[in-house]
Amino acid sequence: MFVDSRADDSARVVIHARDMLSQGRIRDAIEAVDHARHGDGLDDPGRVSLALTGLLAKLALGDLRGAATYSRDLTNLMRVRGVVGATASFGLGEFAAARGYSDQAVSYYERAGEELASTRTHVSLPWRSGLARVVAGHGQIARATALVEAELAEARSLDSTYAVAAALRTRAAIAPTDDRVALLDEALELLHGSGAARLDAQIRTDLAAWILLLHPEESERAVDLLRGAEKYARQEELNPLLSRIRWLLERLGEAPDGELPGRLAELSAAERRVAQLVVVGKRNREVAAELGVSVKSVEWHVSHILRKLSITSRTELADALAQPRQTR
Repeated sequence: MFVDSRADDSARVVIHARDMLSQGRIRDAIEAVDHARHGDGLDDPGRVSLALTGLLAKLALGDLRGAATYSRDLTNLMRVRGVVGATASFGLGEFAAARGYSDQAVSYYERAGEELASTRTHVSLPWRSGLARVVAGHGQIARATALVEAELAEARSLDSTYAVAAALRTRAAIAPTDDRVALLDEALELLHGSGAARLDAQIRTDLAAWILLLHPEESERAVDLLRGAEKYARQEELNPLLSRIRWLLERLGEAPDGELPGRLAELSAAERRVAQLVVVGKRNREVAAELGVSVKSVEWHVSHILRKLSITSRTELADALAQPRQTR
């Protein structure tokens, strides 16, 4: 039997690009898409998958002009019925929502749902989340809630950790205020160890924002959440996410990572205060007395400090914090 190796290679590249996006490796995803989209052996499902991946990656970077290139590919593929047309419509809905064209976004998302319903095919395409966010913005909370609950049920039936966590994030955005932290905590715990770096950073940022608003006494946790998200967003140059993170850090009285010297950038303000006392030889009880906190709180901070800096002892901590001064 003859096998077209070009088709096999193209399918592998499509899957690779999609995996890079779900892992949050945005620039790698764009590189994979650009390498493959003009190649031989691509069928309509491959073309639409690459175009959607490219568009979502460009939107993550805040590059609307770059996203427009892929939106043209998606527009051409809307004529194809079924999953291909649904995928194209969903991508165009995301593009319209990013530009603030809510009526267009609603139309595209609804068309995506109609195309999928006509095929009776179960695929992980979060058109309901997109639609829910838009209609919730118009005050249609009951409709938005029904949409996202249906998406959650479908994601769980597909046993997709990523899809469930993403749906929980949307649910938190439209849920009663008192439920939002718990929903985001659930999503974050679900993603632990999954490698979905961008979704993890988005959820951390959402969670930090609600902690800041609802539980200001837990501001140290909010800073910890934001530092992890900031490091990732800076590495991938995700400007929309990074701008939001840094705005929240400013509200918490924290400087952006890039403005802090050396490895101190990994630590929250409270952790830096503890570290500065630990490296001059103070014991946990002495640190607790000086800062007016419990010994258990100091122990917790020291544990987090060592973990964040990838070190195992107080002696190594002194060396790590001395590095910025030695390199000037």
